[in-house]
Amino acid sequence: MKPLHSNSLILVWRVAEYEARNLKASMIEPSHLLLGLCKIVDVDLPALVAKDIADRDEILEELLREVRRLRNIFRAAGLNARAFRRRLRAKGGGNRFTLSEARRLRRSKNAKQVFVDAEHFAAIANSPVYPTHLLYAALLTDDESRDTIINELAIDKNRLRQVAKREALLHHNAEFLQPDIDRTNLN
Repeated sequence: MKPLHSNSLILVWRVAEYEARNLKASMIEPSHLLLGLCKIVDVDLPALVAKDIADRDEILEELLREVRRLRNIFRAAGLNARAFRRRLRAKGGGNRFTLSEARRLRRSKNAKQVFVDAEHFAAIANSPVYPTHLLYAALLTDDESRDTIINELAIDKNRLRQVAKREALLHHNAEFLQPDIDRTNLN
């Protein structure tokens, strides 16, 4: 069965595509996924979700919850998402050429592997694929530019991975570990 991609993951994917397009990249790379993850924490989410769609409240609740989880990971690891994003964007790189705005950018082989890993982590957590799964998967890839920026900003890469892993693999299972108050006999 194909894993379910959450609305918040799709939004990060679209922001990553936007970042790749602005950097004139030919494909979405893992660094663009990181840019999308770091950008989404600074976006006005209620303004993004159309007011006239039927399930707006549920979508907005998920987006707000998942962005809060990303912010918590960044805060716990001492990562300033804006500073990191700007430094990563400045390193840019990649195959550059002008693309038609109408054409969707495809993911590179490495970016597809990040998604496969994220889907695997979501399966372990028995949940849809959320941005935290994507973040953890992206942090496990080899990326010299990213690692250089992490070192320059004095961020503990191991701590960042540890916090992302905990949030990706354990957080969604927490609801299964806590007893349901309605089913608990309070005698």
